[in-house]
Amino acid sequence: MVRNIIIGVVVFIAVVVGVAFVLPQKVHVERSTIIAASPDQVFAVVNDLTRAKEWGPWYKRDPNMQLTFEGPPAGVGAKLKWNSAAEGEGSQEIIESEPFQTLKTKLDFGQQGTAIATFQLATVEGGTKVTWSMDTDVGMNPVMRYMGLMFDTWVGEDYEEGLANLKQLVEAQAQAATNTALASSGGATPPDIPMAAAADPNKGPEISSVEARPIILTRASAKASDGAAISAALGAAYQKLLNYGMANNLNVAGAPLAITISHSAEGDWVFDAALPLDAKPNAAVAEADGVKVGETYAGRVVKLTHKGPYNTMGPTYERIHAYTKANNLKEKPVAWEEYVSDPGETEEAELLTNVYVAIE
Repeated sequence: MVRNIIIGVVVFIAVVVGVAFVLPQKVHVERSTIIAASPDQVFAVVNDLTRAKEWGPWYKRDPNMQLTFEGPPAGVGAKLKWNSAAEGEGSQEIIESEPFQTLKTKLDFGQQGTAIATFQLATVEGGTKVTWSMDTDVGMNPVMRYMGLMFDTWVGEDYEEGLANLKQLVEAQAQAATNTALASSGGATPPDIPMAAAADPNKGPEISSVEARPIILTRASAKASDGAAISAALGAAYQKLLNYGMANNLNVAGAPLAITISHSAEGDWVFDAALPLDAKPNAAVAEADGVKVGETYAGRVVKLTHKGPYNTMGPTYERIHAYTKANNLKEKPVAWEEYVSDPGETEEAELLTNVYVAIE
């Protein structure tokens, strides 16, 4: 009896160990999110290890964690060491830093091994796609190979929390930077953006003709029902446009625009954020970071001024559609919004936006 039990235990252990060596030796965990900000704004945060405590989930779980820094605060050679009763101890060192695109760090967990964490940044509609991944080799230890099966859950949850924190932090900073830029004048900062002269929410739909204007524009997107997401996406896009304009000596001369590209069944609004220029550039200006020089629509339009939050535009568009139908006007697939009010200084309920729909 005892002999059979011993044999059974030995066989069980042999099976468990044997299966372990069939399990993957290398583990990869990856999570991503889209942040309504430019790659340089995201990179500035993740490339600076002294700012890790502002968004890293581990630091928030243990406010008493002891942190020490070695080398430069950011870029290759920057090193962060941590010691925590709850989170253990270890270090993180930046080993590769390609501005606005890639960041790699070596994680050292002591006896628990090492890993490589990577941030990949890519410009997409709506801002910057941030992909955070971790790669590690669990070696020949059968226990670690079984634990490797759980890494996607354990580390993945931390990465999801960290990306959510990073998104909140960077988007808030991007919005603040945009508000500052829009409110600044003179020196090396962007000038005040002139607001549209004609915006009367008490008027009904009216027909007018508009001329083409030179603009700088960039593609973005947001949930049409989410006012905060719209504001964040617009803010990040306009900051990119202002930076581009300053870098190429282009003078902004009109209220910010958002030219509708499409509305998806899932509720996503895809648009070109644009800023009018005082004149068409004398020479060709190269596209950079998704920003380019273009031109607005020219022709007849129906205009109606909307008053209220950005995510309540629906009824205004419905009024325009009802007007064109009642007056036998054929609409063109061109529509845009002109933001008259400064959202940094105006209550949501008082925001004025001119809405234009092109007609034949």
